[in-house]
Amino acid sequence: MEEYPQDYFLKIDNEPNFVGRITLNKRDTELYDIEVDVVHKESKKIYHHVVNLYGLRDRNEAIDSGVFRLAKFLKQ
Repeated sequence: MEEYPQDYFLKIDNEPNFVGRITLNKRDTELYDIEVDVVHKESKKIYHHVVNLYGLRDRNEAIDSGVFRLAKFLKQ
């Protein structure tokens, strides 16, 4: 039995003080929600909220969507 929420941290190139965080939540037996943030590396406090995505049907697709949205935000 997996526990939720699950946090995934992603290194941001050329940024020693911040990391990307994808928080995966399971809403019910079939749907996942994710929250994408840029957080302080040490305290994990939110520096910038990027996006929430709701109602994703596949766990891996949800995580991939979060990575894509974080990358898109960082390229701006």
